[in-house]
Amino acid sequence: MTTSRSGSTAGRRDDLIPGDVPSALAELGVEVVGDDGDNFRIRCPAHLERTGRMDRRPSCYVHVHSGQFICFSCDWAGSFARFVAYMQGTDSARANAWIAAKGTIGRALRLLKGDERHAEVEPGEPVTEAQMVLFTTPPEAARRRRGLTLEACEQFGVRWDLERRCWILPIRNAEGTLLGWQEKSKRHFRNFPDGVEKGSALFGAHVEFDGPLVMLESPLDPVRLYSVGLQGGKATFGAHVKHEQMRLAMELSDTIVLGQDNDAAGRQSRNKLYYRYRYRGAALKFWNYLDTGAKDPGEMTGMEIWDCFEASYSPLRRKLK
Repeated sequence: MTTSRSGSTAGRRDDLIPGDVPSALAELGVEVVGDDGDNFRIRCPAHLERTGRMDRRPSCYVHVHSGQFICFSCDWAGSFARFVAYMQGTDSARANAWIAAKGTIGRALRLLKGDERHAEVEPGEPVTEAQMVLFTTPPEAARRRRGLTLEACEQFGVRWDLERRCWILPIRNAEGTLLGWQEKSKRHFRNFPDGVEKGSALFGAHVEFDGPLVMLESPLDPVRLYSVGLQGGKATFGAHVKHEQMRLAMELSDTIVLGQDNDAAGRQSRNKLYYRYRYRGAALKFWNYLDTGAKDPGEMTGMEIWDCFEASYSPLRRKLK
């Protein structure tokens, strides 16, 4: 059975990494328009389908070593196998076979020798808390640019990679076990270890709060909310929400504000969640972006965040858009 063009087979632990990422992109007909040393910048192939417009200002990045990709405009992201499956209109197995035919390389050869933070992790083998300790507290300048307080970063366990100058966002399951982390900056994105399963993780689930839970996409958005005094933010590491994540959210609060990004993918995800879970026990509301024009809470002022939160509404008597 072939997958849909949305690439729903992403996240398999056996996704292969091409030995030569730029050559693989070229064979897929993808032009590299920029290179910052860690990532290749390309035009997002899924942009038109997801947003209704072409990616005229290239916003998609493919990691040099892991092949992981993300579009910072439409949030399309995943493994290189998912990318290949989308480009060829096929499934994960055929995408992996295509990568294998072009030549692959072991992750151990891709990592910095002697770097304990990125020590090779075999499929199914857990990462350790000791690896997280080797990262540092986010510097003041980086926190100021994002509007994050030190207290909020500490509450959510956010760390900083001095070498790559990027945020380190822990991925933990419902029991609090560390599964890996997400590395994120303006020009760098990677989930570590490769193939880490985020579907059982709700970022910030351990942070205590009173009142409604605000379900967001990016892990830094709950930290932003906490920084302005709104403590119920949690994140699903993307627009797609797994049942385990929603189940955990409903255990944490009897009112959930669906705050997916203010774009086509976010609204589609929000509406699907509402129709699927509206009679499952928790009251569901929609985050109201009002007239801010923001894509997510990370782009809002503190006052705008509170205004949008307080304007959250039940869609029961309102037409879904």
